[in-house]
Amino acid sequence: MDGKRIEGNEVYALEMCVSILLFAPIVVSQLIPADKSKVEAWFNGIIKPVKERGKTLYLELVKAETEPRIIKVVQDGDGEFDNITKAIESVPLGNAKRVNISIGPGSYKEKIRIERNKPFITLLGDPKNMLNLTFDRTTKQYGTIDCATLTNESSYYKRPI
Repeated sequence: MDGKRIEGNEVYALEMCVSILLFAPIVVSQLIPADKSKVEAWFNGIIKPVKERGKTLYLELVKAETEPRIIKVVQDGDGEFDNITKAIESVPLGNAKRVNISIGPGSYKEKIRIERNKPFITLLGDPKNMLNLTFDRTTKQYGTIDCATLTNESSYYKRPI
């Protein structure tokens, strides 16, 4: 990654993902048009911008989504961190703002855990150059509960996209 902030289409894509996650029950209850040219109008008719629906959302979530922090993880050292775990550890306990952890391409061999007291974390990858999260331990070593590559215990988490 070249050290630039997420802007333009990337921000739009992020907003779309947030909207979809927050309003999936509403969207699922209405039929999605088969004609692809009508999907955007259909979506915009259901999901309004945050400014318009702010009073209908949890106040905690509205505050968290304003001015998100961006942390860059790049294995070659061009980011703030070279692994995902260090980036997550840098998020303060009781965090009250959205933190987008932008992860560069490559294979990340680490056990990733987002603890309960670190809400509002988003893990982002580049869909055109996807990252690979791996962890080579077994249930024999860690047990069935603690052997996952990615474990999330926090609120308002967004999965890697």
